[in-house]
Amino acid sequence: MESMKSAIRIFKLLIQNGELNKKDNFDLYSSFIDSNVQEILELFEDEFECKFLNFDDMVYLVPKLDGFILGKKPSEFRQYFGSNATQKDVFLGYYIIMYIFYEFYSGANRDPKKVDFIQINHLISKLDERFIRLESLDEEATEDLEEEYMINIQSSVKLWNVLFTDHETKQKTKYNVIRKVCKILEDQKLAYVVEDQIRTTAKLDTLMRQYYLHADRLASINRAFEEGAL
Repeated sequence: MESMKSAIRIFKLLIQNGELNKKDNFDLYSSFIDSNVQEILELFEDEFECKFLNFDDMVYLVPKLDGFILGKKPSEFRQYFGSNATQKDVFLGYYIIMYIFYEFYSGANRDPKKVDFIQINHLISKLDERFIRLESLDEEATEDLEEEYMINIQSSVKLWNVLFTDHETKQKTKYNVIRKVCKILEDQKLAYVVEDQIRTTAKLDTLMRQYYLHADRLASINRAFEEGAL
């Protein structure tokens, strides 16, 4: 019974905070590594399609690899894009998030993290280049990419290419879309923005290096970005 209570407390804290630090929660962390508690948490993993990861005295709660690092389905992020947002806005945001991860973590050296920050204006320019090229593809080629990578490309291209980069009165601009995407990452404790520079958190660095970059789906998407397919 005590092991079950400990497992529930751990799960509850991770649901609320996304992480469990040994330094701040020594007793709970000690419970986490107990074999009886581990058996219960394995049942939680199966039931809730999640994973408990322990790196450097920090425990993270993440979705299983058939999901994605955000911990929620893309459709659940519509609220970030305004009251009139549609699934097309979410698809665009999802593409941008994946490209941000590629820009940060596609290094070929021992450490896959390439840069410490990305300027928002630089990101806009890079996305412009990619969406212009994707727009030039014929319908069949676009549909093949969408099926292979499970990304809605057509709607993202159309939505992005009609936006102003920035505008004094218009709310829906490329700049604001990226800020909303960054807000999603901030709320997930994965990244933050300082003076228009996107920076990653230690949590994202650890999860990407130790876990997600080994996932077939993310590796496939990164290769597609590298080769110019996406």
